Amino acid sequence: MKRRQYTAEFKKDTAYQIIIEGVPVKELSDRLGVPISQLYRWKAEHIEEMEANNPAAAPSPKKMAAEIDELRKELAKSKRMNEILKKTVGFFSQD
Repeated sequence: MKRRQYTAEFKKDTAYQIIIEGVPVKELSDRLGVPISQLYRWKAEHIEEMEANNPAAAPSPKKMAAEIDELRKELAKSKRMNEILKKTVGFFSQD
């Protein structure tokens, strides 16, 4: 069986979807037919490339990606709390 080869542009676009757009790796793997481990490798390579091409004053893509992940978690937690509060208000206003 012949190994699939991907263009540099395809790898870059795929890594961009993971890093910047936040598309889950599993979803991309299923959609594109690329192994999950390969997608993580492309992501790491692209982050290294972005860090090498950015001036030292710019925040590192790794830090930005970590901050984005943290903010997504915080947003999900806030949404859950909001739903709980809505249900609580609804429960107490049924009198």
